[in-house]
Amino acid sequence: MESLDNVKVLTRGESAILAGVCSGIAEYYNLRKNSIRLAFLLTSLFFAIPVFAYVVLWLVLPKYPTTEAMARHLRRNKLQRKYGS
Repeated sequence: MESLDNVKVLTRGESAILAGVCSGIAEYYNLRKNSIRLAFLLTSLFFAIPVFAYVVLWLVLPKYPTTEAMARHLRRNKLQRKYGS
């Protein structure tokens, strides 16, 4: 069984310009926030799908306070779903 410290949970990020979706994705995948924002901006100029995806992720992704207790709670929930108990 993996350690609770190694489990990541995708949430909206703290350093939000609009809703925190790009910063949350960047934190989850260990990427640069501005790179994700720039990629979103450039692709949304040519296609409408990124805008719809952003809105859906804004509505779906949870925004939690960054306390250690909440992070542990999220990790436990993810492990329980993964291992089924």
